Amino acid sequence: MKIPKLLKLFYALLAVFILGSTLAMAGVPIYTALFIALATSFVPVAGKNLAFAGLNKEIWTDVMVKEFEATEEASFLGEIPDESRHVTSSKNGENETIHLVDVGADPEVLINNNTYPIPYQPQVDADIPINLDKFQTHVTPVTEDEIKYIAYNKIKVVQKKHVKAIMKTKHRKALHAITPAANTAATPILVTTGPNDGSGRKRLLFQDLLRLKTALDNAGIEEEGRTLVLCSDHLNDLIKEGLDADNAAKSQMTNLSGGKLNQYLLGLKGYWYVNTPYINPATLVKKAFASVPAGGDQKCSTVFVNDDMFRASGSTRQYADDPTARMQQYEYAARHYYIVLPKKQRAIGAIVSDNV
Repeated sequence: MKIPKLLKLFYALLAVFILGSTLAMAGVPIYTALFIALATSFVPVAGKNLAFAGLNKEIWTDVMVKEFEATEEASFLGEIPDESRHVTSSKNGENETIHLVDVGADPEVLINNNTYPIPYQPQVDADIPINLDKFQTHVTPVTEDEIKYIAYNKIKVVQKKHVKAIMKTKHRKALHAITPAANTAATPILVTTGPNDGSGRKRLLFQDLLRLKTALDNAGIEEEGRTLVLCSDHLNDLIKEGLDADNAAKSQMTNLSGGKLNQYLLGLKGYWYVNTPYINPATLVKKAFASVPAGGDQKCSTVFVNDDMFRASGSTRQYADDPTARMQQYEYAARHYYIVLPKKQRAIGAIVSDNV
């Protein structure tokens, strides 16, 4: 069955609109986006149009990178300094590394000194190479028939799913990395003290956040640039407390915009995120990333000092194999390098729901 020419034209124009809109949303000027979309949709490739034939990897890789950047800047990750300019690649391109510099201890300060010469205090710098995490998606097949006959751009839908899958995983791993591994003086982990929520979990109270702030203060952690990422349980706890009390907390906790709280909480810039790490409230030890939570483990909320963290993006690649005679389908996958870590094991804290 052949597609009528008028219907083919409609599909081509639809592909132009989708590609142009996506490029425009990614920050490409509207006229440039439309030009690229038109140019790539109607250039013949082996007798077909690019709108149907597959993937323009250069354009779509740029779109993917822009989507990563826009999402990060709108989330809690946007508070963390971006050190991507320091990323280097290995010769074979398999590994990408960032080199951090440990600048050593701060200089001591003398008060009312009258002894000279003032002693030297050498600053010993150390190079710390860190490999970026490599995120790779499973391969998605797209048949020739799907591209030729369905009424939407299957390649675009597949790409969007791969982008979202990588973003979800790397954001989840990033928050896990900047959550304390265990309770120490420099990385405090507290437990909630509120009433039973009905499931055997103690609710988070505003006074628990005050206790967390005090623990950070006592650890000598800077007051400026603190960011709080609430888990969904704790966000709901604070909303309930605010609504029950009908006080200022009510306006603070119900004025939400996406994953961001529109007001500070006790000097903490607030965000909320669904996939927060798990901590065992009895041992105050963080569960390994992607591990299955055991009985008693609870999600936690994380606090960090922005300038003591870093994030870095490496290369992004897309892979698209042309159809073979046997399978007659395209195959698509993506790869992305990324890392988020604290510069040192300090300036981070957490609070986890205690069990009744």
